[in-house]
Amino acid sequence: MNQKQVSRRIACIGVGNLGRAWAAIFARAGHEVALYDSAAGAVTAALPAIESTLAAMAEADLVGDTKAVMARIRPCETLAEALVGVDYIQESVIEDVEVKRSVFRMLDDQAPPGAVIASSVSSIPPSEFMANLKGGDRCIVAHPVNPPHLIPVVEVMLGPATSEETYESCCALLSGVGQVPVRLNKEIFGYVLNRLQFALINEALHLVDGGYVSAKDVDKIVKYGLGRRWAFMGPFETNHLNASGGIEEYYSKFQGAIGGIMKELFLEPHSLSPELISRLAKEMEQTTPVADVPVRQEWRDRQLMALTGHFGDMRPTQE
Repeated sequence: MNQKQVSRRIACIGVGNLGRAWAAIFARAGHEVALYDSAAGAVTAALPAIESTLAAMAEADLVGDTKAVMARIRPCETLAEALVGVDYIQESVIEDVEVKRSVFRMLDDQAPPGAVIASSVSSIPPSEFMANLKGGDRCIVAHPVNPPHLIPVVEVMLGPATSEETYESCCALLSGVGQVPVRLNKEIFGYVLNRLQFALINEALHLVDGGYVSAKDVDKIVKYGLGRRWAFMGPFETNHLNASGGIEEYYSKFQGAIGGIMKELFLEPHSLSPELISRLAKEMEQTTPVADVPVRQEWRDRQLMALTGHFGDMRPTQE
């Protein structure tokens, strides 16, 4: 934990993949974490999963004393118990607008005054479930990328009544635990990361469906091409470094070529026909059989841990 950051009491509401990862992130950074989920047995099942995650991170030298971290995580039987004395709440329940509305009403009613209430929501605009809350000024979106304990960026979006004080407090906490908060200036469905991601995926679906390239080779193009640069630079910095005169020279010089490609892009959302889905499934089965997906997921996380260690951008300053 950053030496300037005081240990806080945090509640993680919803203990699926995101909720468990958030608990590990906050506890690793020295904060006290209360866990709650309305599903029977969910919290009990979450604890060994969190412990396993921390053990894997320890092997990659991304966390120190895992027992000390686990000791900061407290399972709770009721929502009221989880909210006692908390400074910050990270909600990670199912992505359903009615469920979000219900949960946020309860959190707003029961959370201590001044506690920030953040949602891990990944696509629903905050106005659809944060509107008309008496404590709307303390409600905010903090959308992580899965798995958040290994991928640091968090999209932060203000709700209809969110105060700048809430925004600053949320970002300070996220930065202090090793995450990288980015501000989304306007409400937009799907947020920015997912829109960027699915813009590329939509083009890839059309290209594969049209017979221009195989799914396997699309993955190679991203893995060995775009992804290599985008792992440490964004698209605009990439363009900025593509010309000695920077991005202005690059866009001016290649405006015709860039514009020509953009005009040819597939703008219509792909229908995801059963035929294409079947083709993709068969091709992916050759790369990673479905039976081997859990093993491949473990491999994926090890690679992400290695990248995290290389970049050094996920370690709290002090545990």
